[in-house]
Amino acid sequence: MSSNGVADFAEDDRAQAPRPLMPVTQRERLLDGMARTVAAQGYAATSVADVLREARVSRRTFYERFADKEDCFLAAYDAIVALCLERVSSAYDAADSWHEGFERGLDALLELLAAEPAFACLGVVEVLAAGPRGLARRDETMRRFVAFVDVTRAQVPGPLSAPPELVAQAIVGGIYELLYSHIVRGETDRLPDLTGEMLHYTFMLLGSPQRPA
Repeated sequence: MSSNGVADFAEDDRAQAPRPLMPVTQRERLLDGMARTVAAQGYAATSVADVLREARVSRRTFYERFADKEDCFLAAYDAIVALCLERVSSAYDAADSWHEGFERGLDALLELLAAEPAFACLGVVEVLAAGPRGLARRDETMRRFVAFVDVTRAQVPGPLSAPPELVAQAIVGGIYELLYSHIVRGETDRLPDLTGEMLHYTFMLLGSPQRPA
């Protein structure tokens, strides 16, 4: 862990392949540099110069692509969110039932975040420190994930104890908190092990504490 309480990422991590967000172009290298720098030292302490050193890209190249640090950070955030939504949606849509789709989508999300720890830290932890635009992006992302938790399709027996939208929001919010607590402790690699706990939590809120067979 760094002195800021966010996870450190060793140089050896760069050798891991294949990465879902493998940086190839200069723009992608800058996004990757932003993610790694922010994960190591926090958004507030990160400067454009820090990102340039990490990405090994010139200042001129940076400003040809981004207006400022915030603009680059939000682009990196958008990149990880878009890939998460794509992976979750593909897994969800390929399933035969809501329960199966939810589990597959959750597996896809956790595997992706574990494979991209710096982007996971940026997208789950550091976005909370990125000002009004970052918080607005995060709120929109939460709303988009709520759509995957459509409790009207879950076909859970018995009445729900709250309106469906509130149940879906509670499920997504609880999952987010579990992600946050593990990522901020530097345990991003353990995220794929949380599927069972997250499923149990989800089905408890839906009024069905046992995981479907």
